Amino acid sequence: MKIIDVKGRQCPMPLIETKKALKEIGAQETLKILIDNTTSAKNVTHFLFDNEIKFTENKIGDTIEILVNYSGKTLENVDETVYCSINEKPAEKPAGDYVVLMAKDRLGEGSDELGEALAGAMINTLKSMELLPKKIIFLNSGINLVVKGSLVLDDLTELQKNGVDIIVCGTCLDYFGKMDDLAVGRISNMLDILQSMKDAQKVLNF
Repeated sequence: MKIIDVKGRQCPMPLIETKKALKEIGAQETLKILIDNTTSAKNVTHFLFDNEIKFTENKIGDTIEILVNYSGKTLENVDETVYCSINEKPAEKPAGDYVVLMAKDRLGEGSDELGEALAGAMINTLKSMELLPKKIIFLNSGINLVVKGSLVLDDLTELQKNGVDIIVCGTCLDYFGKMDDLAVGRISNMLDILQSMKDAQKVLNF
């Protein structure tokens, strides 16, 4: 039995070492791979499965043991490094140099119901933009989108986790009696809000 210990090593090294070891062992020999990273283990097992190489997997303490029964399959033309992206966290989207200003809790004039739906759709769509906004500012009735009961709290929380600065007018929260209902974002003042808009390359005003 051949044993390779790739504990503490990041992708693509576990995959590279696995492919190398498979070339070195005999047709009916067993290979034991020792890994302590769940993502790397999943990448290796996916690599083996895709190439029709039989294996078993066991976890002993913090170590994952993968036993491979190699049948002599040729892997020369297989690019093992492509498996590094499997199950790994997607790269965060870059932030663009623009600010979104929400001065109302709806978009456009006319039907309030339609306006509210459009505001929700717009915020949801922001998540899929190639460049996320640097900041989103909420003024006047726009603060209704960041308080308890808002239907877009999950979308705004996700944007905030991805680095978007959610700025909320403190005076506006106080005016509407919703200071204690803030559910996402940070309370700020007019000086900070004006400075944020001044520094931005572009402001999208809704």
